[in-house]
Amino acid sequence: MKRILGLVLINLVAIFILSITTPYFLTRDNLVVLIDNMSLEMVALSGYTLLLIGGYFDLSIDGVVALCGVVFGLLVNNGTQWTVAVLAAIILSTAIGTFNGIIVAKVHINGLIATLTTWWICIGLSLGMTKALSPYGFPPAFLLLGQSRIFGFRSFVIYALIAVILFSVILHMTRTGAHIYASGDNKTASELMGINTEKLGIWMYGLVGFLAGFIGIMTASRLNAASPFAVDGMALRVIAAIVIGGVSLNGGKGTIIGGLLGLLLMHILSNAIIQLGISPYWQRVVLGSILLGAVLTERIHFVRRKRNV
Repeated sequence: MKRILGLVLINLVAIFILSITTPYFLTRDNLVVLIDNMSLEMVALSGYTLLLIGGYFDLSIDGVVALCGVVFGLLVNNGTQWTVAVLAAIILSTAIGTFNGIIVAKVHINGLIATLTTWWICIGLSLGMTKALSPYGFPPAFLLLGQSRIFGFRSFVIYALIAVILFSVILHMTRTGAHIYASGDNKTASELMGINTEKLGIWMYGLVGFLAGFIGIMTASRLNAASPFAVDGMALRVIAAIVIGGVSLNGGKGTIIGGLLGLLLMHILSNAIIQLGISPYWQRVVLGSILLGAVLTERIHFVRRKRNV
């Protein structure tokens, strides 16, 4: 709770300072852009938070997003009905996520190495199938999924809110959520309590894969193109936001709301760099420094808790 209150205060202070230093930050157009840019990462964050709390790790998201968008684009450009192409891409992404879960949760291969390998394969397939040339020119009905607006915001802002609410309910109000916290805190003890941690891990990886496929489809709809470079470092930004929001890299601790506040802070600072005319090349330095501070803070708290036990 302290982390959440602290992030709320930091975000409010950042908004206040930017409202004074630049006349454009609090304009409606700028706020719409900021929220639109956050929304698909909110979808990824909502599912990824469950995975991280459960004690697992996944670096393959960017690759799965790219591959599913490319598969969809190639199918449509070769005459497949767009609804069938969407279904095929989502099935593929869920299968990749489930495969990640099997090799990590069941076979016990290190999650970092396993999913880094999956990312590499997915990106390689995306580039190989397209020769880095994005399929484009999709049906108007499909483009409505990502380009239509509701109250000025892109429609996928609604999808993001649904994902956040749904997975927050699962995490905090269901037995599955309690099992996720328990598994991340101590897998051995959870198994002795009768929790099937392998099945839970496979389910969470499958969920992240499904959401990555959904993001790939929405990105293709938004851009009217399926680029192998559809997202640039989204997985790392989401992980950074979640850690800034107080989710422990050791598992068993954290909330989706905390991650959202971390994501909001990152996007406020990214927006501020543009608004203040600072070179965008400095953006990663700023965000990396914030992440380093969050990780060091978490480590200090972890060491203190161990000493007090």
